[in-house]
Amino acid sequence: MKKWIVLLALTSAAAWAHDDEHHEHGPHQHGVATLDVAFDKGELALDFASPADNVLGFEHAPKTDAERKKIDQMTKTLSLATNLFVPEAAAGCKTSPVKVAAPDWSTGAHVDIDADYSFKCQRAPASIALPLWKQYPNIRELVVNIATDKGQRQLRLKPGQTLNLR
Repeated sequence: MKKWIVLLALTSAAAWAHDDEHHEHGPHQHGVATLDVAFDKGELALDFASPADNVLGFEHAPKTDAERKKIDQMTKTLSLATNLFVPEAAAGCKTSPVKVAAPDWSTGAHVDIDADYSFKCQRAPASIALPLWKQYPNIRELVVNIATDKGQRQLRLKPGQTLNLR
C-alpha cells in the first residue's frame, strides 16, 4: 500500500510540475505513453497507459474483422508482461498476474489502453529492458514516473532506450 501512496504522490507532483507543458493535451497525447514504476519490499509495480492509437492504430470501436483481430492481438501482447518489460535477470524477478483494462469505446475519441504489471523480485532491478519499443513502434516517447526507496524522478525515454532505475 505504501508504494501506491508514494506513486500517487509522484504522479501528482509530476503532473503539477509539467502542467504548463502538457496542459492542452492532458494525459492523452498520440505517440506518448506513460509508465509509472514503483519498487517496495520486493514488489516491482508497473502501470502502463497509452492512447489506443499508439498500440492499435485507431481509437474507435472496431468496425472490421481486421480491427477486431488487432484488438485480440493487443490483448494477448499486453497480457504477457515480458512482451513489454524485462527486468534485469540479476534481480530475480518473477511475473505476477497482469491486469489489462478493456478499452471504453463508449467515450468516442481519445480511448486509452491501461495495463498493470507486477513482479516479485529478490532485489530491486537496476534496469528494465523495454521490448515495448518493438511491439508498438507508434510510441515515440515513454514518460516514466519512478518511485523507489531512493526517491522519485521522471524520465522521458525515446525508442530503443532501456529504463535505468539507478
